[in-house]
Parts: sequence; structure tokens; C-alpha cells
Amino acid sequence: MNEKMTATVNQLQSELITSDEFTEIQAAYDALKKSLDDYKLFNDFQDAQQNLQQKQMQGAQPTQDEIQNIQAIAGKMRESKLISELMTKEKALSQLLSDINNTVTKPISDLYRS
Repeated sequence: MNEKMTATVNQLQSELITSDEFTEIQAAYDALKKSLDDYKLFNDFQDAQQNLQQKQMQGAQPTQDEIQNIQAIAGKMRESKLISELMTKEKALSQLLSDINNTVTKPISDLYRS
């Protein structure tokens, strides 16, 4: 990456860190970490999800027990107000990143549409 683009990307990173979307997700995550039960549930789900993804990347299918386990964890997660709040904030941040990506890649899209 050339020097000018690096500077621009670094500026974008600084702007992202100070955005409402980022600060809100950070606050939601900090609140989640204070609840040991909810935080453990969140981490258990991430671990189970990562294990399933690794299996699938290796061409293996998850067992019925693994599927039931992740479904049970997901069900418990839906009951957590703190996890739900984090997911809502993640959606907002994801939308911001999608908007940024669309803006950055617009010249490429326009090129192929012309």
C-alpha cells in the first residue's frame, strides 16, 4: 500500500474508533464482561462456532450432539439482555463497515458496470 493510502486508512481507523457505533459496541462488550455467566455463555458460543467452522473447513460434518449443543447455547444467548444488546450494536457497526466498503469499492463496481 502506498504512503498516501496508508495515511488515509490510518485516519479512517481513528475515525472508526471514535464513532458512535464503535464506542457503543465497546460499552456493550464491557457490560457483558461484567456478567460472568453471560460472558461465559458468549465465549462458549464463540468456541463452539469456531469448532464447527474448523470442522467444515476440513470437510467434516458436525455431529448431532455438536449441533444440539450450539443450538442450546444460542437459545440461552437469546435470553440474555446483555448479549442481545451487544448483537444489536454489532449490527450497527457492521452496517457502518458495509457502507464504508461500498464507498471504497464503488469505483470498481462502476468500472465493471460501464
